[in-house]
Amino acid sequence: MKLGIVGLGRSGKTTVFNALTQRTGEAPAVSGQVVPVLGVVPVPDPRLDWLTALYNPRKKTPAQVTYTDLQGIAGVAEKKKDYMALLLTHMRPVEAFLMVVRNFSDPVLGPPRPARDRRELEEEFILADLATVEKRLERIEAEQKKGRKTAAAELELLQRCATLLNEEKPLRTDMSLASAPELKGYTFLSAKPLLVLVNNDDNDPSMPEDFQGSEDVMVIRGRLEMEMAQLSEPDAAVFRQDYGIDESAMDRVIRRSFRLLGVGTFFTVGDDEVKAWTIPEGLPALEAAGVVHSDMKKGFIRAEVVAYDDLRKAGDYAAARKQGWVRLEGRDYPVKDGDIIHFRFNV
Repeated sequence: MKLGIVGLGRSGKTTVFNALTQRTGEAPAVSGQVVPVLGVVPVPDPRLDWLTALYNPRKKTPAQVTYTDLQGIAGVAEKKKDYMALLLTHMRPVEAFLMVVRNFSDPVLGPPRPARDRRELEEEFILADLATVEKRLERIEAEQKKGRKTAAAELELLQRCATLLNEEKPLRTDMSLASAPELKGYTFLSAKPLLVLVNNDDNDPSMPEDFQGSEDVMVIRGRLEMEMAQLSEPDAAVFRQDYGIDESAMDRVIRRSFRLLGVGTFFTVGDDEVKAWTIPEGLPALEAAGVVHSDMKKGFIRAEVVAYDDLRKAGDYAAARKQGWVRLEGRDYPVKDGDIIHFRFNV
């Protein structure tokens, strides 16, 4: 999973990035260039821990989340058009955005207005996408005047995009557009799933009134979480207790990100390795096999599946099989979160 962290100037987005990735400071700019900084974080999963204890493999491999933050852009973030250009240049590979909005008083910007900041940045996403759509439509029109054929499906989808964007609505509000294969190459900003992180003061755990009841918004105390991320686990536990924090921002953001992207985890197990794999929910078993190895997809025969909860209840694989909880599934079986799978294949 690849997530891009975005935000207006002085929103604390790099502080949040450091909290999520346990990094410190900001990457130094090289010759004034913007630096896309990556932070790779293992996904905490108690199911993986239990399976590792059961199989005692030589290797344990958790799923991973990669966060991207654009650093070295002091002053540039205030020029929103330039910032959008940077996002289009450096954030193409990300699957979703974490948008950090300021909810603390700033000596330069004054009192926080998080709802306005979200709206302002979202409007910039929409304008950047609209410019891309209009430019492409102009090119298609010019090609048609020259008698060249254009893809009817792409044209119709782009026209629908233009209508939605002109209504000041992000493309993610119409999933048939946001996920259309014909538009994949455009990497529209407003089509990517979005989770808003309201960045509060250290002593303020509350959700702003404008965001009450919003499923795509969560509160984070970025500076506090960054300090906590630098501590040892015993010290961090005391820190969390003092501030009434049940779990780290990293854990909470990962869980909400999984839900946002509609992804789940399945496991492969054995003496060599116990590994967690992140896939879209309901991915057919044939495609899940290909995630593990192309040969498994090519020579797929069956998937031997047991649910984690059933295996945990049984105690081990032999007992689960005896209970009839281990089953054989075909290529179209929709893989479920927590499935433990052994792929049978022949190449």
